[in-house]
Amino acid sequence: MEALTRVPLSQQAAQALLDEIRNGRWEVGDQIPGELALAAELNVGRSTIREAIRQLAARGVLSSRQGIGVFVSSTTGIDGWNRLAEISAITELVQVRVAIESRAAALAAACHHRDDAARIRRALVVRNGLVTAAPAELAGADIRFHREVVQAAHNSLLLALFDSLQPRLVEAMTELLELMPATQQDADAHAALVEVILAGDSHRAEALARDHLLGVANELESLP
Repeated sequence: MEALTRVPLSQQAAQALLDEIRNGRWEVGDQIPGELALAAELNVGRSTIREAIRQLAARGVLSSRQGIGVFVSSTTGIDGWNRLAEISAITELVQVRVAIESRAAALAAACHHRDDAARIRRALVVRNGLVTAAPAELAGADIRFHREVVQAAHNSLLLALFDSLQPRLVEAMTELLELMPATQQDADAHAALVEVILAGDSHRAEALARDHLLGVANELESLP
């Protein structure tokens, strides 16, 4: 006999929505009902529906349009092979970010100016204020924050390298957030990085940036 498992409510809700899509209730391009309506229909909380939508968005079944709603993108979603390819591509880019951003954090701690500090703090406030926002919105703010850190390193080659990757960084960060929604712990980690940078602790700044990004890569690789 197989061991019994308790399926999370969000996963059950995601499957229920997927069944409705495959049964023809909503077609590709249709907007699905809002979180409140779906929560009432399935007798679950809004947070459960929100997580179910994120799961289906990560599979390519649903897509969110900021300020408009959630729409059906596919009736099938990506298969396991494509999901692994997607995770692998994001992980590779995260590894590149480790090389760029950990060193930039160390240099920023040693070289930042007063204006740099102000820009970094402003970018952090914006970034952390969007932790519960749509993945694309948070992704843009996240990459803008990290660019401020790289700029504060005052190394033109590092900044040019970061800028050359920026469009792909935003795209990959959006995909990452659809797979792994941001948490308050993530916001706290960014705030801690800012504090050590502005305190001038190069060694600690480099370690925090490296460990955070490597942790993200490890979490990606452990996704089912």
